Amino acid sequence: MARVLMVDPIHPEALADLRGRYQVALHPRPTPDQLLSYARTADALVLRAGVRVTGEVIEAAPRLRAVIRAGVGLDNIDLEAAARAGVEVRNVPGGSSDAVAELALGLMLAVCRRIVVGDRHTRSTVWHKQGLLGTELRGKTLGLIGFGGIGSRIATLAQGFGMDVVVAVARPGEDRARELAARGIRLASLDGLLPAADVVCLSVPLTAGTRNLIGRRELALMRPQAYLVNVSRGGTVDEEALLEALRRGALAGAATDVLAREGAPTALAALDNVVLTPHIGALTREAQRRIGQRVVELLDTALAPLERLRLTA
Repeated sequence: MARVLMVDPIHPEALADLRGRYQVALHPRPTPDQLLSYARTADALVLRAGVRVTGEVIEAAPRLRAVIRAGVGLDNIDLEAAARAGVEVRNVPGGSSDAVAELALGLMLAVCRRIVVGDRHTRSTVWHKQGLLGTELRGKTLGLIGFGGIGSRIATLAQGFGMDVVVAVARPGEDRARELAARGIRLASLDGLLPAADVVCLSVPLTAGTRNLIGRRELALMRPQAYLVNVSRGGTVDEEALLEALRRGALAGAATDVLAREGAPTALAALDNVVLTPHIGALTREAQRRIGQRVVELLDTALAPLERLRLTA
């Protein structure tokens, strides 16, 4: 049987399915040294966002045929090293789109209506309603940076709340503008979007081009009464610049599901106008079931030639 190394859990149904087909070793969140050791005998590796597959890991795994990212981003995998070694790298881009988009709207509501602070006050028997004056989404402009599967779904949900949507994309053009206009969405440059938006939401992969996409210059273009929401990747926003902008009142608030150093302390946590969640965008029962099913399909495709070879040997 082919050997599948899993360093993050997947849906129980998918895990049971895989264990009926392959030799599965589940080692959640191993240290870098442990990962090197576990990978030596693996034919396939399954992971999410919390583990990095470096070139060293790939070089240490001579049997490795496939790396499957049970999610969207591939920024935690050395793609060049995988290509050199002939290792197939696949992800599951559509499985979590609804879940992440719904979280984005939840974060918008949480920060605009000060829900987290209100919850904290109520639990402490502080009844200070006037200190929790919020902002409605209806009639406001959402500036959406990125328009993949997740961004498209965020736009639909935002329009359902009565928001106007403006989008900035990496490859604009007349065809894209017409496509968006048919959905009642306006295409803009990043510099045009930022001062026009009441809420700016990032939904982009982490690449060399998007690292610190929102920095001091970009934050200075935003309205002082605007909010920033990030459901993409840590590193797309310069967190030090964001902290400075929030402290001096240059932004009304921020909500983020991702941080550059996830699990580490952040000074953003001290601010009442910030909402933080621990990268839970894809963590719904429905999304995890869809992702798990797709992981099984991808592994079957990647490992089928190896299984046929072993059966005929």
